[in-house]
Amino acid sequence: MKIITMWMLSSIAVYPVKSLDPVYVDQAELLPRGALTGDRQFALFAESGKLINGKQYPAIHQIRAAFDLAEQSVTLSVPHKSSESVRFSLHDDRPELEDWFSDYFQTRVTLRENRETGFPDDLSAPGPTIVSTQTYEELSRWFPEISVAELRLRFRANLEFAGDLPFCEDRLYSAAEPPVQFQIGAVTFDGSNPCKRCVVPSRSPWSGDTDAQFMKTFISKRADTFPDWADRSLFQNMYRLAVNTRLADSQNGVSLRLHVGNSLKILN
Repeated sequence: MKIITMWMLSSIAVYPVKSLDPVYVDQAELLPRGALTGDRQFALFAESGKLINGKQYPAIHQIRAAFDLAEQSVTLSVPHKSSESVRFSLHDDRPELEDWFSDYFQTRVTLRENRETGFPDDLSAPGPTIVSTQTYEELSRWFPEISVAELRLRFRANLEFAGDLPFCEDRLYSAAEPPVQFQIGAVTFDGSNPCKRCVVPSRSPWSGDTDAQFMKTFISKRADTFPDWADRSLFQNMYRLAVNTRLADSQNGVSLRLHVGNSLKILN
């Protein structure tokens, strides 16, 4: 097995409530299915039973959520409407928290929790999404009015690493079998596929306002700069960024943890 030490994990982000703000942590344990502990642990659902997320509810971007992971609490505010903020326990204040969201969205909202898998978008690849800093820096050249910090909030990847080239994360997957395996610290992942994007990255993460040209510009630039060494067969269109992952089978049943500063190695 060929092992190449290439990169370093520089950031870990968890999103305690799906579609709300992230929390940046220095280390994170992994759940048995591969998700980061605490990531998308909670999700909001409308009275119809449908998920309330950024794709369907642009107004969710105007909510600011400051989480205390140790206390399992959240402080909510809507700066566009009021300077008032309210703190809730995610467990003890569940009815009051649901009332707050219900008032905001003008529909009955329930907060559901899943401590075993969280609420991932890709059920076949429920591990953390991963992207390089160099990719964000390239995107900020495509969109000079959008900072790297804002791009992080738009694309919402869990793991960021210091790589060598823009889109170097595209080395972490392949259409062929076996899948590309890579190791971060002591944790081995299978790279699944480039992450298909929705309307969310085209919106301001603070106001929810949509840039009508964002998707068109992104697709054009992605096609023009697509790396020669990347696998184009998984790109039905070019509106894809970051890599979906799953734990390698060898990691099943093992207690695992990631740390900022871990090396990232491609194993095959």
